[in-house]
Amino acid sequence: MFSVIIPLFNKAPHITAAINSVLAQTLLPDEIIVVDDGSTDAGAALTQSFVGQGIILIRQKNLGVSAARNAGAAAARSSHVAFLDADDVWLPRHLETLQGLISRFPEAHLYSTFYEIHLGPYIYWPKSTYPYGFSGMVDDFFRRMSLGLSLVNSTTACVTRQAFFEAGGFPPNVKRGEDLVLWMKLSQKFTMAHSATVTAVYNRNAINRSAGLREQTAPASLLYLQSLMAAPATGIAAASAKLLFHEVAFYTAAGMREAGDFGGLSVIRRLAQQINMPWLALKIYLLNFAPPAILSLARRFRHKIQKRPLPNAEITV
Repeated sequence: MFSVIIPLFNKAPHITAAINSVLAQTLLPDEIIVVDDGSTDAGAALTQSFVGQGIILIRQKNLGVSAARNAGAAAARSSHVAFLDADDVWLPRHLETLQGLISRFPEAHLYSTFYEIHLGPYIYWPKSTYPYGFSGMVDDFFRRMSLGLSLVNSTTACVTRQAFFEAGGFPPNVKRGEDLVLWMKLSQKFTMAHSATVTAVYNRNAINRSAGLREQTAPASLLYLQSLMAAPATGIAAASAKLLFHEVAFYTAAGMREAGDFGGLSVIRRLAQQINMPWLALKIYLLNFAPPAILSLARRFRHKIQKRPLPNAEITV
């Protein structure tokens, strides 16, 4: 039923844990496809050591994460493709939970579960779009996504191959927001089912996270939302799209300020001004004066801290 797609670029310290988390699933996939996107570290060699266990390794020159995921989906043979980032891991019942959603809601083409965040020595749960434990169809993707930005990501998502290719796959040559663009495109053509059950780990302790990028253009997700708001004929409720734009813009800008990317912050502020959202533009401008330590603390307060700390072995320096 499942082809697992793992894009890999310079994640040697994490790829073994990612692959092992798939091999430890209570429901094993049909295949695991790792697409090495021109890594210059030992990640591909570490992956090669798993080939005897059914891992398929595809190598390509560095074309970006979208191209890597698209190449994996093109090589997949199963009806559903499940995505996992190379620095994240799945808990043992992730694929079993997705299978349950597919069995209950076969009419859907996009499926997702919930995740926890490993940051520093602690575990956090992000704000959930639905009550914890919810399992059902998503009624308004854009509004639901705006309620916590946790509805779906590139480690919790599963898509039918049919829908993936009908939506055009991940947009190429995009550094930030490429996954949200695909989820938005899929939500306009197909229905979605979600389980608010933690089955995956987003590892913010990982090396080489996209938060370190320096941007000259607005994230692709915001530009796509801008195009939707300018074309009401798409059938998307303008209010829902605007809600999602606000949340993605503000929290992306806050992350940029926390990382010292003032240029990226300014790009997003100007985009908010262009689409006549002055209050949002002002909030983003004020981020220039917020100390990064305060922003880091505020980000953590957005999430629900769990009682258990991370074992020392899981903390990546």
